[in-house]
Amino acid sequence: MICRKCDASATILIRKEYWYCNTCFITNTNHKFRACLGKSKTISSNEKVLICLSGGAESTVLLDLVHCGFTLNGTKKLRIIPFFLHIIETTTEDSIKKANLIIEQCKQYNFNLYLININEYYSTNNNILSDPNIIPKTKSDTLNNIRLNVSPSIYHDLIIKIKRQLFLRIAKELDCKTVFTAETTTQLAKKLLCNLALGRGSQVENDIGFADLREKSVRILRPMKDIMNEEIDYFVKVKQLSPVYDYSNTEIGLQSVINNFVVDLQDNYPSTIFTVCKTADKIGSNENTNDVKNCTLCQSNITLESANLTAVDATIFSRQMCFKQADAHDDIEVTRNISEDKNPMFPSIYETLCYSCSRTYSELDICEIPHTN
Repeated sequence: MICRKCDASATILIRKEYWYCNTCFITNTNHKFRACLGKSKTISSNEKVLICLSGGAESTVLLDLVHCGFTLNGTKKLRIIPFFLHIIETTTEDSIKKANLIIEQCKQYNFNLYLININEYYSTNNNILSDPNIIPKTKSDTLNNIRLNVSPSIYHDLIIKIKRQLFLRIAKELDCKTVFTAETTTQLAKKLLCNLALGRGSQVENDIGFADLREKSVRILRPMKDIMNEEIDYFVKVKQLSPVYDYSNTEIGLQSVINNFVVDLQDNYPSTIFTVCKTADKIGSNENTNDVKNCTLCQSNITLESANLTAVDATIFSRQMCFKQADAHDDIEVTRNISEDKNPMFPSIYETLCYSCSRTYSELDICEIPHTN
């Protein structure tokens, strides 16, 4: 086969349709990354940007793409001031070893890496960062205790929200107005389906789109949203990169089921994932954003309690009816008592938490999610 960009022999097949030689494939992937940033026109010259690295294949490619952007000349050059961050999820020796490998990975590109333990989410200190390339010591292991007492699906969702809060907090500490994450088309398709299953359908615009604008002072961008995991795998092989860890094998619970479904789609119907994400891009919120409450955990707009019966109200009513004992002639009184119940199955749902975060909160102790701004 012939490369679709030049007359050289093709070595890479993308989405069972597009053939590339190695050189044109790398050039095309770099172009997707730069074009995604260029189309948005949100990055100003010499802007400070926090780049989040997990050590997986996606973040390894993001690190290489950013480095390549600095080596270009003229208008194509990536003109940002990067700060790199890795969040250590556990205090085990394995996690410390991975953190050291990510430090070495960054040093190969002459970049410094900031590291922070995820349990710093509970810290009340204004400054939680240590010097770059130093692994912080954290005695607390609150999240590990939570992991042992909640379902895997809830824990995975909670970790995503906590990481997002830490990204924003550290970005402000480093005076960065922009955060880069390494989410690809494939990962965003998984996230979309997880959101719908967990009751976060109203949050698709910020969770799946190119930009997450829920925080007014810091925006989270996804410059790799047009790159599929299939391309990530080829990029790693062609450039002989060394990801620290394969995070695709760590998913459990609902996320694992959806991951298997999306992987099967990518293998058999590769264009479907791309179409799903393009459709999600067109989904927006029609809510009036003036004078609304925001969820404490995910910062999404809270859907205020409506006079009309909603699915949440119906769920609360059905659950509480199962636990209420009353005479058959006393249905009206039971209904009135349920409607006035101040402790529903979804605590704080119309006060400080959205529907999905309220479900998460209901499985935790009352003190385990701090009410941060």
